[in-house]
Amino acid sequence: MFAKLSPRNILLLTLAACVVAVLLWWLMYYQTKQQQITDAQNQLNDLNTKLATYRSAQAALPALRTEVAGLQTQRDVFFQALPQTQNIGAVVAAVQQSAAGVGTDLSTLSVAPGTNIGLPAGVRPINLNMTLSGKFQPTFQFLRAVETMNRFSTVSALGLTLPAPDSLDPKLSSTMTMTVYTFDPAAATAAAGAVPNAPAAPAQTPPAGGTR
Repeated sequence: MFAKLSPRNILLLTLAACVVAVLLWWLMYYQTKQQQITDAQNQLNDLNTKLATYRSAQAALPALRTEVAGLQTQRDVFFQALPQTQNIGAVVAAVQQSAAGVGTDLSTLSVAPGTNIGLPAGVRPINLNMTLSGKFQPTFQFLRAVETMNRFSTVSALGLTLPAPDSLDPKLSSTMTMTVYTFDPAAATAAAGAVPNAPAAPAQTPPAGGTR
């Protein structure tokens, strides 16, 4: 068959076969390799970005450790400013003294655990539920007195009952809940034993602090 072809036709067939071979090589090998190279380059770029992020985080780590240490120190100072839970009787006595000092009749005062949600280990809220009676001025003075006590506390509930309007300055009946935040070293120590590297609890009765 090929013997009957002229040299020119043989040359053309050879060139066509070469072109087909080049096209097959382009489609089946070169483009595949190019796609693999592109994918590898994209992966390398992603890895370089992650590496730069990790190096930046590593460079910021000493400053972050210093900041964490400062926050731990502030937390310990806060704990030291709280009255210890076992000394809640002193807080109750201070409230009773404030009521007597302004001339308000403190009818009842009961102590109950507060809601401990989202507080650090060892911090225990204690509610002082009170029933008062007195005229407006002494009642207001007592409210101001408990708000400015040297304790971390909040007045979480307050109710006033007005008597019949038979006087310009009637005697009010009031109910109030005062939440005092205290520190329990035993609970903090137990939490420190359960969590690695937790700070130790304050060892002594904390000094009085301002209302927060």
